[in-house]
Amino acid sequence: MLLAAVSAQLATGAFPDQDGAVLARLVEGLGDQRGLVRFGFAERLAAIGLPATPFLRHALRKHENVAVRRAAAKTFTLIKDPNSMATLREAMTDDSDPVVQGSAAGALAELGGVAVPLLLDTLEDQDPRITAFCKGLAAWALASIGARGAEQLRPAMESPLADVRAAVVGALGDQIQNSDDQEALTLLHQALEDSSEEVQAEAVTAFGKLQHPRFIPVLAASLENSSFEVRKNAALALMKCRNGAGLPPLEMAQQREGDGPLATVLELAVTQLQRSLEMGSEEGFRTGS
Repeated sequence: MLLAAVSAQLATGAFPDQDGAVLARLVEGLGDQRGLVRFGFAERLAAIGLPATPFLRHALRKHENVAVRRAAAKTFTLIKDPNSMATLREAMTDDSDPVVQGSAAGALAELGGVAVPLLLDTLEDQDPRITAFCKGLAAWALASIGARGAEQLRPAMESPLADVRAAVVGALGDQIQNSDDQEALTLLHQALEDSSEEVQAEAVTAFGKLQHPRFIPVLAASLENSSFEVRKNAALALMKCRNGAGLPPLEMAQQREGDGPLATVLELAVTQLQRSLEMGSEEGFRTGS
């Protein structure tokens, strides 16, 4: 009955935005045991928008029912309220439920560039209560923002913290893919020479995701890196490129490796790339191309 009444009011533009009692009841509805009903309450709250955010923030911080906290965090992905960033960050770092934490990170990612400084601050925070899981969520959110936060991300490449630089590299790959940003591409090349193997490995992965033949030499050169992670990422990137130019450097790396720690990965990369090239040839033969 409540959902029907609110829907009718929203349809006519007569919903009482300042009716705190109704807004509080709608937020409580996020804890309904029926999934479709929960979704209905989330939809109505999203339609109400900013007037509902104080009640959602309170629920996200304080509600004892984890289902309500989860749904409140997810509803923020629909409302996109920059004024709720601090609460979302608190939920991402402090909530006891990983689903709430992940949903809060998703809501921050939906905000785009405006959330970048807060997410970078989370990565740089040395408070031991900020776990590796939380920092992983922040890095994921930054990568999801990608091109939408490029301007705010670039200065962070000067961060003294490797995990911050690695997160930025992952996001810059999206910027290049979407707009062929040459400045971002330069930063990605510089990341290959970073002092951190983690940053180098992230840069190799980013080059692989670009899926362009001109970056095959970059990936091939990375197969000779001293870091296992860098070489592994390069091998997997070349495997996924589905370009014949990637096969010779993989086979050469396979010979160098012998029965070393990367042997299994290189064997997989060579086999899969050969198979994808053969399938491509067969398809071209069938279609006459």
